[in-house]
Amino acid sequence: MYRLKLIFMLMALFIFFQIDIDAARAAPKLEVKAEVGVNNTIKLYQPLPIKLTITNSGSDFSGDLVIDAKVTYSVGSAQVYPLDLAEGETKTLTMYLDGISDDYFNLSQNEPLFVFYEGGIEKGKKIDYSGDKNPRFRYFYDGDASFIFTYTENSDRLAALLRLNQYVQNKVEIFHLNQLSGYDFPSDYKGLAMADLFVVDEMNIGDLPEEKQQALLEWVEKGGILLVGAHEQIDRSMGILSDYLPLQLSSEKVVVTKEALGELSKGGIFTDNIEVFQATERKGSKKILADQDTILASFIDLGKGRIIQTTFSLGDQPLSVMDGYGKLLSEILNVQTSFANLSRANYLDSIAYELKNLNELFPSFQVNTVLVIVTIILYMFIVGPILYLILKKLDKREHAWWVIPVLSIGLTLLMFVFGAKDRILQPQIHQSAFYKVDGKDLTGYYAESILTNRSGDFVLTMDENTTSYAVIGYGVESAGSLHEKAYTENHGNGSTIHLRNLNYWAVKSVIGESNIPNAGNFEIDLTVKDSVIEGTVKNNFPFIIKDVTIWSGSRKIEIGDLKPNETVEVSKEIKSSILIKPVPYRGYWDEPKEVEQLIPKRIEQLQYQSLNLVDENQPVLVGWTEEALVGIQLENSAELSPIAVIVQPFQPKLEIQGEFTINDSMMETYVYPMNGGYADIMDEQTKEWNISPGEHEY
Repeated sequence: MYRLKLIFMLMALFIFFQIDIDAARAAPKLEVKAEVGVNNTIKLYQPLPIKLTITNSGSDFSGDLVIDAKVTYSVGSAQVYPLDLAEGETKTLTMYLDGISDDYFNLSQNEPLFVFYEGGIEKGKKIDYSGDKNPRFRYFYDGDASFIFTYTENSDRLAALLRLNQYVQNKVEIFHLNQLSGYDFPSDYKGLAMADLFVVDEMNIGDLPEEKQQALLEWVEKGGILLVGAHEQIDRSMGILSDYLPLQLSSEKVVVTKEALGELSKGGIFTDNIEVFQATERKGSKKILADQDTILASFIDLGKGRIIQTTFSLGDQPLSVMDGYGKLLSEILNVQTSFANLSRANYLDSIAYELKNLNELFPSFQVNTVLVIVTIILYMFIVGPILYLILKKLDKREHAWWVIPVLSIGLTLLMFVFGAKDRILQPQIHQSAFYKVDGKDLTGYYAESILTNRSGDFVLTMDENTTSYAVIGYGVESAGSLHEKAYTENHGNGSTIHLRNLNYWAVKSVIGESNIPNAGNFEIDLTVKDSVIEGTVKNNFPFIIKDVTIWSGSRKIEIGDLKPNETVEVSKEIKSSILIKPVPYRGYWDEPKEVEQLIPKRIEQLQYQSLNLVDENQPVLVGWTEEALVGIQLENSAELSPIAVIVQPFQPKLEIQGEFTINDSMMETYVYPMNGGYADIMDEQTKEWNISPGEHEY
């Protein structure tokens, strides 16, 4: 019997180990090689490309690739991509992330950037892999470096771009894209998002696939600056962007003298004359530099960005080798302002902090103290003298031992249901958004906060014009893998964000960017004369706009509510000769004490945030609506409380007779370091600057 048992045990062990060996042989065996950013260089917090080469030397893999990258300190969601790899197959994938925070460099080796789930992230099994689990790369903070991308046949032709370092506060990094080994021009604008300037030097953009031309166009519309040099075939070579060039070049050339170049560049040294194409400006274009009637450079605004075109070749000699060329380019590009960008991380984090805190206060949080006290007093009377008298009258006083607990439990449940009725039936959502009018489009940001009515996962769906990042927070809240808290999946016409493992009656927020094409605008026809503003304002939005106000400096001129297609006559005394850019209130944002203060406080905060979208030195028209404008929706039904503030800069007609006064608050002030150093504005209201020693231009 003992020998028989031993034989059975040995057979069982053999079968067990054989199964384990076969399972191990059958498992996928993945190896990852990663290239992050452009030439393995990124700007932190900015969208970027990531190129992965994945080899499977094991059995077939079918599941999800997860990239755990926060966008900023406090917001971000893992990105999930479906992936199928046959045995022995290698795939090279280019994906586009919304950003990488410097939190990434604090990750341990136990928290890889890439995670693979065989069978999918929800129900699949995490599998190990070899290769680049935590790839390293060069990185710059958003304000520390300006990135220039070039498209040229020879990088030596654009050597003068290196001289721009003399005229900007931060460092200039230049990437000659088609000189980089293995570089593939991006098919998504996010692949270019790190660039402050894109330079095209006699290269054929029209030869690129249309989706890549579209990516470059979208990059400009989202705020990029495109510099295009002149040559004979410029209209054909620029592909779909040729329709947006500011100049029409002729075949005739004229001479610009070295003296004129020195004057136009404000002190640049030139040793030869140059030839430029004669050109005429297209509709909407504006001159940057001209020698009398001869245009050297013009620009046209496109969305939030700009296309600059010169009438000379950017890389031809003798101009490209003269000392003054760098100074000339700095004047054309206005590098002090065009290379001074707001940090995306600071902006998203400020929204996550300032807007989220108000947005997460729900009316159902307020406890009605009077009602609680009255209920307790009634309970004391009911279980005390009233219950005693009833039981005494019925001669049932011996039943008090069970009647009192049952009555207590019943009243407690009744209080709970009455007090929590708003939280039980369905989740509640506060949606707070702020937009700037751009033509007939709206562009802006939003915060959406969910008060859950159950535990588990919540799924939000976004359209193609809306991004979404989970607000993760700091400390314990941010510990662990990002995809265990929130992840995003992209689809053909939008995306979904999954908020995972939320508690019962928890509050979770997401923030993001929101764009609404063809939404409408304000039709503004106003004139300032004799310290009075007069004219009309029409609401071209398909919804009511409430509390429409003209905001100039610290003064607010109320107009009132405007229904769709309604036009209102305006005649208001303004006590000044002109209207100026609004000055936002920068005081302490205290939390509302009463439910009635929630909506006004949300509106006040959104108005303040909306002014950050205004670059123009102009007054604005601002109002708010209770329409749900953001292209985001919870998978299940919810009680929604939306507020959206809309701001539109405008330039009123100005009629001035006699003397008038302009003070410093009516002017935009800049301080530019002339020979290195820095100059940072500390307070817009007091015009207080932090300036390094040295020579500066005011």
